[in-house]
Amino acid sequence: MQKFNKIRLEVFKNIKKGINPIIVINLLSIIFFGCAQIPGNIGKARAIVVVSSKVDTSLIENNLQIYNYLPQKEPLFSFLFVPDTLFKNYEHYHTVFLYGSLKDDFIQIMLNPEARKATEKDTFTLFKLTDLWAKGQLVFILAVSEPQFIAAGISKYRRALKKLFQDNYYERIKQNYYARGMDRKIKARLRRFHIDFDLTNEWMIDSTYKKEGFISIHAHFPDRSIFFYKEKLSNPLNDSFAIYKRDSLTKKYYQGDYILKESTRSYSIEFKNMKGIELKGIWQNDSLVAGGPFISYFLTDQKTLYIIDAMLFLPGERKTDYFTKLEVILNSFVLAP
Repeated sequence: MQKFNKIRLEVFKNIKKGINPIIVINLLSIIFFGCAQIPGNIGKARAIVVVSSKVDTSLIENNLQIYNYLPQKEPLFSFLFVPDTLFKNYEHYHTVFLYGSLKDDFIQIMLNPEARKATEKDTFTLFKLTDLWAKGQLVFILAVSEPQFIAAGISKYRRALKKLFQDNYYERIKQNYYARGMDRKIKARLRRFHIDFDLTNEWMIDSTYKKEGFISIHAHFPDRSIFFYKEKLSNPLNDSFAIYKRDSLTKKYYQGDYILKESTRSYSIEFKNMKGIELKGIWQNDSLVAGGPFISYFLTDQKTLYIIDAMLFLPGERKTDYFTKLEVILNSFVLAP
């Protein structure tokens, strides 16, 4: 385990109301054993290296794993459990979570006197670091004063850690997507319809129903579809209307697709200075014997209703990464002049 000096501690503001503060460690200098520069990070977007002197896999899985239902149950994270004595082989992964007590040698090495004092006083402390052993790396350290408080510490920071891990996963997917390069030609064609998405060159535009305000974009391998629709706002925007409107559009333009209402969740959102509703759930098409996950944004500027929607068809395969990329694309949407 590397040693550090000149560590300054700074209290990080609550990432969400009701969540305990995180201490961000800014490393002013790091002593590496023979390393002049830190390398780039490695690992798939969903990988998280979990390090402890006595790794409790059930404790981590039961408290920190997130499951998506697309519709099959899929774990969001792939935890790689590593004892602290073997961490050297995994230190370049992009996301690392270390946990332990002040009785553990590796925790003693990681924390300076000020950090150890804070842990002794507060019983639990959560530290966040960046670019520690690799560029673009994110490291979390959960330290507790005594070994018997580890489970309580995990429970205390459960919400915060899950949110941090989830946001980090999304950013990794986003970075990987944009690293492929965006297609300028398709962006130029989309602007003819006064819309813009960040898309790679695998996507194709279908403007058959442009006079009806409906534009669809498709990609294959796997099959993905995005559509944009707008109309004059004439009804109150609520969950029931959003589900009805999407079903009416996909029945007409997508050969009879419909939403499984019992699997649909809705959220109030703000997006690019517009307010609206997000729907996330499962679509199905009985005639095509097909289905899969979808996400829709219903947005309004008080005059016009805008709908952007993305759906995935990938039977029998893991869907989370592809579905998250679709969410990245939807979040790139802007109304073009």
